[in-house]
Amino acid sequence: MKKIFCLMLIVILTLGCLAPRERTPYEKYYAGDIRHFRANLKEAEKILVYPDELTLKNIFLDPEVKKIYISFIPNETENSFYFASTFEITNKLTIIFRYNFQGENYIDIYSTEDGSTCLVFYSREIGDVLMEKCFKSLPLNSTSDAFQIAKRTEPVILLLGPSQTNSTMVSIRDYVITAEGRDFSEVDRTYTDLDLSVDKILLVLMD
Repeated sequence: MKKIFCLMLIVILTLGCLAPRERTPYEKYYAGDIRHFRANLKEAEKILVYPDELTLKNIFLDPEVKKIYISFIPNETENSFYFASTFEITNKLTIIFRYNFQGENYIDIYSTEDGSTCLVFYSREIGDVLMEKCFKSLPLNSTSDAFQIAKRTEPVILLLGPSQTNSTMVSIRDYVITAEGRDFSEVDRTYTDLDLSVDKILLVLMD
């Protein structure tokens, strides 16, 4: 009986180890691994993307995109939230670009004189051709500055907090993708409205 009991215990423990762990609302399986997010993804899914999600995909997953600016209007009480969102965007877009474009080689990372961080890798779609994707954090004086900078090969993600907006949504116009968060309080939660908008962008690109 002891042998049978021990055998059953081993089987149960083994099955328990093999069973997939239930994911939290802050996790998503993507590109072969579980990715962790700042916001509750169930809530992020509800965020509106205007005019539509396909437009968002077409901008970022365009092979011709060379650099992505992540911009905000500096504000003493909001800057730390913008920095956190910038890290989230850069980290997840690196994974997204690698999954969509990279060949079998590893990604090389380097920094340029203007402060950009660039990824270099061989494209899966364009054989033996190096592809480069760069990110640059860029403080702005006004929202209009974003539209002067943005173009097809260098779109701008514009982060807006409570000092600049009363909405929580994602909007797209002229290669400027605006992520808005009207509330930065974290009462009864560990994320802000801006986290919801930023993670909505990333969820769309991971779909």
